[in-house]
Amino acid sequence: MFAEGSSVPNDPAPFPRDDLRAATDNANAHAAIDALHAEIGSPQPDPGRVRDHVATLQLWPSLIAPLERWYLDPRTQTFIADLTSAGL
Repeated sequence: MFAEGSSVPNDPAPFPRDDLRAATDNANAHAAIDALHAEIGSPQPDPGRVRDHVATLQLWPSLIAPLERWYLDPRTQTFIADLTSAGL
């Protein structure tokens, strides 16, 4: 569902950036976390890039649980589906 007066879907579940960064001290993981955070906060987030960032972050076992809680949340899945259907 789109926010009133907007062509961008409603927000996903709150992104657990701090929790993810605390789960690893790997600089590459931190960069990937920040890239995903920036993508979902951009004016026109790309659903393919969001999925790619999530797939990259799944390479770090310590990130899987908090990442999947966020990604599989119905609000996040609705956000991704709305992006995809809107063609943004």
